[in-house]
Amino acid sequence: MNDRTASHRRIFLVIFAGMTVATVAALAQEAAEQPDGAAVFAARCQQCHGSTGRGAKLEALARRSADAIYATLTRGMMQPQAVGLSEAERRAVAEFIAAQGGEPVAPVELSYCGQTLSAHRSNAAGEAWNGWSPGLRNARFQTEEAAGLTIAQVPQLQLQWAFVFPGTATAANQATIVNGRLYIGSWDGTIYSLDARSGCVHWTFNADWGVRAAVAVVGGLALFGDFQANVYAVDAATGELRWRRKVESHPQARITGAPIAYKGILYVPVSSSETGLAGDENYPCCTFRGSIVALEVATGRQRWKTYTIDRPAAELGVTRVGTKRFGPSGVAVWSSPTVDERRGLLYVGTGNSYTEPDVPATDAILALDLKTGAKRWVRSFVVSDAWNAACFSLGEKGPNCPPKEGVDFDFGAAPVLVRLADGSELLLAGQKSGMLYALDPDDEGAVRWQVRLGRGGLLGGIEWGLASDGQRAYVSISDWNLFTNEADGALHGVDLQTGERLWRTPNPPDACRERRSACSTAIAAPVTAIPGVAIVGSIDGNLRAYDASTGRVIWEFDTDVEVRGLNGAVGRGGSINAAGVTVVDGMLFQTSGYNSYGLGMPGNVLLAFSVPGKD
Repeated sequence: MNDRTASHRRIFLVIFAGMTVATVAALAQEAAEQPDGAAVFAARCQQCHGSTGRGAKLEALARRSADAIYATLTRGMMQPQAVGLSEAERRAVAEFIAAQGGEPVAPVELSYCGQTLSAHRSNAAGEAWNGWSPGLRNARFQTEEAAGLTIAQVPQLQLQWAFVFPGTATAANQATIVNGRLYIGSWDGTIYSLDARSGCVHWTFNADWGVRAAVAVVGGLALFGDFQANVYAVDAATGELRWRRKVESHPQARITGAPIAYKGILYVPVSSSETGLAGDENYPCCTFRGSIVALEVATGRQRWKTYTIDRPAAELGVTRVGTKRFGPSGVAVWSSPTVDERRGLLYVGTGNSYTEPDVPATDAILALDLKTGAKRWVRSFVVSDAWNAACFSLGEKGPNCPPKEGVDFDFGAAPVLVRLADGSELLLAGQKSGMLYALDPDDEGAVRWQVRLGRGGLLGGIEWGLASDGQRAYVSISDWNLFTNEADGALHGVDLQTGERLWRTPNPPDACRERRSACSTAIAAPVTAIPGVAIVGSIDGNLRAYDASTGRVIWEFDTDVEVRGLNGAVGRGGSINAAGVTVVDGMLFQTSGYNSYGLGMPGNVLLAFSVPGKD
């Protein structure tokens, strides 16, 4: 080695050493700045998902991939809980959870339908369950011809196939069936089109955010909304996007109720997650106001928009910790609107306010003009009902809890328009107060009769829906006390002429024995009816069918079991909530698994039942 070479080598080593020191320093700084996933979990997730929490436990969450957990925090159901976390913190906590030793979920291999699909096709008239209900009146009643199922056959129902939703711990979407195809969304934002008979996959579509509301199929389009108040129209045959429209700019707006279509117009209900964010004392509460938006089905163009609160929120002052307060706010629309063709009206159930001052449309049934959105009449049942998550405490309330705390008595169930034997009509409205009201649609919603079916509460009374066959109303009662985990879940049969309760069938008190801690005997899910039978699922995971005349349970299936899906993944059922049974052409479909905000037993399956040998 000559002197020049040695000199060059010394220079290279010095430079390399310097670069190494600099690189190590940079890497050390980067590592120091990298969020600690375990610390983020302890600070933001432990309360619900720790060993004593009510949410899905860490070992169950660890079965999901880091990408799936990150997606849930970023665009799925847990997005409101992740507010304030940086992208790096969300990624870190997702990787921490996924690394906690849970058995990984098997890769999903979708079973796509072949070119020559041999699945059964029925010629039954009206073979469909389109959206929240088979009809515009939201009665959730399927005729015997369309159901393809009799009361004598119901006890013979058996599980035919299961579909596992990957990347989610909640399956609370209702299936839509049109022309032999099943359309359903998931809380990770994937929309599936399946063959209703066999369960094979026609197509999938990825929405920008999670999807909870049922799909409506109109004019060759599948229409649905997501957790950020976007409405999509995709080709029902291929899944190709036709149009997309954001119907509300508030950052916490979301669509939970199924849109409903009539004469080329899609009516979209808008709710929000802001009531939950109010639990953060640093959140300036609250500015959201509920609405109904009318869109042209073909183009997505907005025809009209009607807010439940007539004026935007204004500043009210500051909380005891110095955070600004705003109002009026809230009055979300959680459920599907109901169409009254004869009167040209759209009936809408509303929720509570988040902050004062009082507004006329709180906890109300609204009648809107189908063409213009103008409010024709408003029937409110609790005018002063300001409540948000800051009030959810047995001790000191959070700073955002309104000075005059309300009772949170939403109308979360869709109104039901029924025609009686004498030709008269009633509008049924079920409330979280535990009251069922029969309103006169010809007298601006005047109360014709009312009956108390439950004691009501934050998760009490009538939560998500009721059904009617024109003779009786079938009403599920939750009455779930979140502080004690006690519940008085029951299904009720009510005479439509008089409002008399004909029967009451409570859930078995031991239904949660030896089950997971998040089990409850509450019945919050909506009811479905076919001739002679009422069907509803429970937070305890059981799907039950009742004799409509007596309330006797004639069939029961425990969905809280592990199943292998047609898509190759292993999943599990859990609590049944928010979405009800779909019955079409001899088959019954139900999603199972609900663990929103730590309530209920997680799960991720769609279950399909039929009578063996029936074609």
